[in-house]
Amino acid sequence: METTYKGTNKLITGIVFGVISFWLFAQSMVNIVPAVQSDLGVSLGTLNVAISLSALFSGMFIVVAGGLADRLGRKKVTYVGLILSVIGSLCLVLANGAFLLVIGRILQGLSAAAIMPATIALVKEYFEGPERQRALSYWSIGSWGGSGLCSFFGGVVATSMGWKWIFIFSIIFSLLAMWLIKEVPESKAVSQGKFKFDFGGLGIFIITMLALNVFITQGAELGWTNPLTIGLAVVTVVGIYAFIKYEGKRENALIDFKMFSIKPYTGATISNFLLNAVAGTLIVANTYVQVGRGFSSFQSGMVRKLCNVQERKNQWFGVRPLR
Repeated sequence: METTYKGTNKLITGIVFGVISFWLFAQSMVNIVPAVQSDLGVSLGTLNVAISLSALFSGMFIVVAGGLADRLGRKKVTYVGLILSVIGSLCLVLANGAFLLVIGRILQGLSAAAIMPATIALVKEYFEGPERQRALSYWSIGSWGGSGLCSFFGGVVATSMGWKWIFIFSIIFSLLAMWLIKEVPESKAVSQGKFKFDFGGLGIFIITMLALNVFITQGAELGWTNPLTIGLAVVTVVGIYAFIKYEGKRENALIDFKMFSIKPYTGATISNFLLNAVAGTLIVANTYVQVGRGFSSFQSGMVRKLCNVQERKNQWFGVRPLR
């Protein structure tokens, strides 16, 4: 689509507000586990499942959402993601038990799956040269910067105002993002023939990841020798094997494993995996210092923040941690 529109600071701000709806607000859940458990009266196992569902659904559907953004419109899919963020956050604000908590976290994951690829495509479409680099820098600040601050932010808000205020702020910023990007023209990819989406691969992937997630989060509670737990492990192993075999025969595969022969791509993928794995351990660490050590959400957030500061000092001054 031909357009003379050029990206503005208003667009960048709207994109950043959309990105932090997941990385700052939704991810703040990692530091408020005891407060949410006490308020809603849910088990720790159920709460762990609810927390993990957001990242799980984001990972499962981000490829689908990226393809839809290219075909239906990047702005349109960004709006869908922001609307899902508002609804998901509202579910958490209104939650008085496990049901709305789980639904809200799923919607937040789907929101992130829509917002992340659509907004990065908008940056690529409407910014050029140094301006594109600047826009990408702000996009990164919203994503990885938000992830770095989420524990501290969640602790501050939960301790001073109550944990539900995190998601009230999320609703406000999502609505602001929608207003800030309303004047942006629609952007679509140039169609090159008929595109067939790999729904079979997606189905196998979803079943496998759900089985793995339930196995990890509920295995101890169900019992590792429980037939259901063993069945989930079998489904996971068989699903991984079936997915690899199925994708290897597809022309339009959901995941092209040939890409892993490119070393920079493989390195970037491993780096991203490890970074997200570290983010996952924050849930365990923050829960431990609050439940086991009696810290408040604010204090555990401060501990995490001080760890980040020390890591930066080590990087700046070349200090290597003792092994």
